[in-house]
Amino acid sequence: MRKRTRSREIVLQVLYQLEIRGNEVIDEVDAFCIEQGKEAEVSDFAIKLVKGCIPKIKEIDQKIIDISKNWELQRMPIVDKNILRLACFELFYMDDVPPKVSINEAIDLAKKYSTEKSGFFVNGVLDKIYSINIKNDKKTQKITTSIKSIDALDKEESAGADLHIHTDFSDGTMSPGQVVKEASRLNLRTIAITDHDTVDAIEIAQIVGNMEGVDIIPAIELSSYYQPADIHLLGYYIDTKNSTLLEKLAELRSERVERIKKITKKLRAIGVKVEHQEVFDVSKEGSPGRMHIADVLCNKGYCSTIREAFQKYLSDNGPVFVPKVALTLKDAIELIISSDGIPVLAHPGVTKRDALIPKMAEYGLQGIEVYYPTHQPDAIKRYKKIAKKYDLVITGGSDCHGNRKPEIALGSTKISDDLVDKIKERRGNMVGALI
Repeated sequence: MRKRTRSREIVLQVLYQLEIRGNEVIDEVDAFCIEQGKEAEVSDFAIKLVKGCIPKIKEIDQKIIDISKNWELQRMPIVDKNILRLACFELFYMDDVPPKVSINEAIDLAKKYSTEKSGFFVNGVLDKIYSINIKNDKKTQKITTSIKSIDALDKEESAGADLHIHTDFSDGTMSPGQVVKEASRLNLRTIAITDHDTVDAIEIAQIVGNMEGVDIIPAIELSSYYQPADIHLLGYYIDTKNSTLLEKLAELRSERVERIKKITKKLRAIGVKVEHQEVFDVSKEGSPGRMHIADVLCNKGYCSTIREAFQKYLSDNGPVFVPKVALTLKDAIELIISSDGIPVLAHPGVTKRDALIPKMAEYGLQGIEVYYPTHQPDAIKRYKKIAKKYDLVITGGSDCHGNRKPEIALGSTKISDDLVDKIKERRGNMVGALI
C-alpha cells in the first residue's frame, strides 16, 4: 500500500470519529495518527490532512451542498460524506496533490470502506465539483498550472477521448495492454473498452491505464434485437462485478459458442472445411463471433479478406447464416441501467433506426453516439439535434478493431474532455437518484 493512501485511511477514521463523538477527538488526533501511521512519512501527511481539513469542514460541506441537488448531505452515509470532505480539502486547498490523484484515491476509499455503488457516487460528486469549481475557474488557473507540472499522468495537451474500442477479448486484434499503450502514445486522456458481450478485458486495461496515465471507462457493447434487425447499445461506467450482468453475459457467451458450432457445421455441409475448435483457437478466451470465423476462412485460403468472407459466406443473407440469440432492446437497456451504467445507442447512422429513438428514450436510453467514423457532417448535426430533444448525452469513438479493420485507427474519432465530463455527470446523477 502506498504511504499516502495509508495516510488517507487514517484521516478517514479520524473524520468518522469526529462525526460520531464530536470535538472530543480533536486532542487525540496527533497521537492517533502517529500510532496508526507507524512511519513518520505516513503520520506526518495524515496530520497535515486532518489538521487542515477539520477547520474547513463547514466551507467544504457548503461546496458539496451547492452541487448536490439530488444528494442531501445529512442523508449521505457517514463514510461517503467524510471521503468527500477529505477529497474536497485536497482539491481546494492542497496545491501539491494532483486532482486526478485525489479523486481516484477517494473512489478507492469508497469501494474499500463503503460499497461499489459508493465508488460511483463519490466519483460523480467529485467530478462535478472539480468541473464547476476548479477546472473552469480562472481564479484557480495558477493551481491547475502547477498541477500539470506535478502530475505526470496529466498530459500537457489532451487529445480527447475515444469511447468505442474493441480488444482481443472480443473481435479486436490488440490486447487490452496494447490498446492502452497506443492510447497513451496518442496522448488520449480517456478511453472506453467496449468489447462485445464481455467485460473481461477491463480490469487488465485499468491496471495498465494506471501506469500509463490513461483513464479507462468500464464499458460494454451489447447486442439487442428489435424487429427486423440488431441494435447495438454501449454501456458506460458499468459495474463490472454486478452479478446480474455477469450471469447474463455468461448466458450470451454460451449462446455465441453454440452459434459458432452451427455456422461451422453449415460451412462443412457446403464443402468449406472449418471446425468450430479452429474458431475458438482464434477467439481464445474472448467472446467468439463471425469475425473470428472470417479470420479462419482467410487463414485457410477460402477468402482473401474479411469483407469477402462476409460477402461470400457470413452475412445475414449468406448461405451459412444463423440468427443470433440477442436481448430485446428494452432488456438490454434495463440490464445496463441495473449495472449502474449509462445506456447509449451505438453508431445510429449504421443502424438507421432513428424512428425508434423516442421509444428507446422511454426505455431509459441516456446517450447517443454522435461521433462515429462513417457519420458525415449532416448526420452529426442530425444526431446532435436528437440528443438535445431527448436529453441524451453525446458520445463518440472510433470503433477500433485493430488489424481486423485497419482502415479505422484508434483515436481516429474522438470526443472532447468536456463531453466525457457530461457523461460522468449523468452517471453521478443517476446513481444519486437511486441512493
